[in-house]
Amino acid sequence: MIEDDTVFRQLMVAYLELWGARVLEADTAIEGLNQAIAYRPDVVITDLLLEKESGIPLIGQLKRQLPSLPIIAISSQKKLSVVAQALRAGAEDYLIKPIRHWRAVEAAIIGCLEPDLPLLCQELNEHVSYFSQHDIAASRLCQSWQQLPERNVGKWLLSYRQSSPWLLTDYIELEQDMLLLLAEFNPLDKNSPVLMTLLALVLHEPLRQYQNSPCALLNNPAKTLEYINQLLLNAGLACQVNLALFRLQAKGCEVQLANGGMQGNEWLRLCNVGTLGIKNVTASPLSYPCGLPFALRVQGGFGGEIQVTARHNCAN
Repeated sequence: MIEDDTVFRQLMVAYLELWGARVLEADTAIEGLNQAIAYRPDVVITDLLLEKESGIPLIGQLKRQLPSLPIIAISSQKKLSVVAQALRAGAEDYLIKPIRHWRAVEAAIIGCLEPDLPLLCQELNEHVSYFSQHDIAASRLCQSWQQLPERNVGKWLLSYRQSSPWLLTDYIELEQDMLLLLAEFNPLDKNSPVLMTLLALVLHEPLRQYQNSPCALLNNPAKTLEYINQLLLNAGLACQVNLALFRLQAKGCEVQLANGGMQGNEWLRLCNVGTLGIKNVTASPLSYPCGLPFALRVQGGFGGEIQVTARHNCAN
């Protein structure tokens, strides 16, 4: 809680602690920024007027240092231009002082920490309806997710080739390690463009949780695979997606993986639970030794092929 009005801050902290939160307090922008970097809170609530300085730059600094940190701006300023500035800077929500309904604060925090799955599915269904009627828009959406031949992600250099536009590769840096997602979609399914978009965004929430407090989900590819499959089932589209997850270690000792429908080597076969999105799955984690650079070539059940090479620069 970053607020220089002592009375209001104490009142807010009292309500938050009543709901079971542990609250860190700061009354200046620099103190709030330093505490956020040091303690990695689940959410930041900040006033937009701190000691006669704007809180807008603070939101930008917080987002640059902690991109996945949810920020709720709070201010007595009701101008839409101010609200727009706060949201453009990276705030997820905006509350107006004085607070008359404290449950609105609780709802804003919950909205930042727990994605509204029914709302997500409703929005997804709206997108499905649109793209199923607009083939050109659907094709452009698929093309937008195609990767460059090479990509730097932190200390990792990834080289990538695909044989079809119906393939998706996503990378997430987990401290020094790398989580690699490879997915193939059914080219005959009209919902595939929207499903590609969903999967490109689906790891955002687990990553935010991991960055704030490393959790078991992204540490365990099998659990992450089950999480993704459950989201696909909740979308209610009866979709079919082939997907594999690999956690690559920077030291090059081993790779952890979970597989839902991909083919290419014996390790993938041993932990394959079948195509995702059409049934509940219980994934089995599997590890096997590997070195760096890590080279991988996989095929999906719809005829697509992905080749990925990952190198890690340990010197930097």
